[in-house]
Amino acid sequence: MKILLDPGHGGDDPGATYGGVEEEDVTLGVGLRCANVLRDLGHDVFLTRDRDIGIPRVERVRLMNEYKCEAFVSIHCNAAAARETNMHGVETYYRDAEDKPLAECLQQMLAAYTGRVDVGMFRDEFRLKKRLTVLNNDKVPCALVELGYLSNPSDRAYLIGNMNTLGEVLAHGIDWFAHLKAGKVKEAWPV
Repeated sequence: MKILLDPGHGGDDPGATYGGVEEEDVTLGVGLRCANVLRDLGHDVFLTRDRDIGIPRVERVRLMNEYKCEAFVSIHCNAAAARETNMHGVETYYRDAEDKPLAECLQQMLAAYTGRVDVGMFRDEFRLKKRLTVLNNDKVPCALVELGYLSNPSDRAYLIGNMNTLGEVLAHGIDWFAHLKAGKVKEAWPV
């Protein structure tokens, strides 16, 4: 399967920053590991960025078409207002019914294999009251994962210390989706 991974933010846009940790660094670390595992599993993988550079959101969407991708996953970390530091866990956003199977594979793997709280899966417009630009492609299954809350000290520590694990789990979630799309059964990933 051809997959485009989008490590969120980069360049002049560090994303959420808490405790000296920038979202762009976590998403890049997770994205690079995810790409390597997916390649080992036999997939063709492209990245919107493989170093600290800025890529406009519209360009990220354009790359889906250029690479003729069959799946797109945008990787992010969440953040909450200062008074809400107790918010934590993983969540996944998708656009519509065509994207939901990809989102389900990702969210189920993240919740099952990271031990983080399962916040849930949400259609972007219903939860956020807006359309996420990176999910705005009706030809390619798309999902945006929030790996945890950088604003929560426990989630932040987990994110910093487990980028490789998160990349591996994400890769196996994408591979699970690829198997489903091809009508094949994927054996359970070892615990």
